[in-house]
Amino acid sequence: MGDRVLVKQFNDDAGAAFIEVIKKSGGPVRLQEIRSALVDAGVDAVDVDRDWRRVRNLLKFHPHIAKPKPALYEWSPAAQPSSTSLQKLAERAGVRGHRWLIQSWIDNIADSLARAETAGPRAQIGWTEQREQEKATVLAGIVSSAEAFAAEGQTGVQIVDRLLEEAARHRLTPIGRIGERIEFDKSRHEPAGRGQPRAGGEVRVVRSGFEWSGSGHPIVVVKALVE
Repeated sequence: MGDRVLVKQFNDDAGAAFIEVIKKSGGPVRLQEIRSALVDAGVDAVDVDRDWRRVRNLLKFHPHIAKPKPALYEWSPAAQPSSTSLQKLAERAGVRGHRWLIQSWIDNIADSLARAETAGPRAQIGWTEQREQEKATVLAGIVSSAEAFAAEGQTGVQIVDRLLEEAARHRLTPIGRIGERIEFDKSRHEPAGRGQPRAGGEVRVVRSGFEWSGSGHPIVVVKALVE
């Protein structure tokens, strides 16, 4: 995961960023190593320490987190029983601020159901793996198309235009263009920093978003990043 992506993930949901570092560590990892990975990526050390104090007591409830020793955290490929996740999910269904943990239980239950429903010779990958595979397939198509356009000698602007044409064929419509100044709408725009612009206030687009109209009613699939 790139540094900018990790920083954005931390800003969106610090708990998910801590889990990502543990997962990618490849073995048992200490708090100092987790902290260093985030600070080296560009997260402020004060923010790391503050959010770690907030979530550290919850990490032990994650279905894939093991603690071989009190001061160590390790990603475990073998998840806890789905019944445990379901029980924990029910207990915390109304608790706000624990999105990363609640999502992990939902994924664990969904994966267990996916495997149970396709057991035997027809067994397939879990739901989470399937979702990630589908994302990777889409990204691979985009990258290969861009590479082909570049090989034809097209400029960066021309490549973007070609990709936008392809997006339009799949009923994707841009939400703002880079540099455009628009009125802030939290349902369609995502702040680049921690601050929340006021509704209707003027903001500048730093990354376009997209909405999809394949089901008839437009659905925001990627919010525009604004500042």
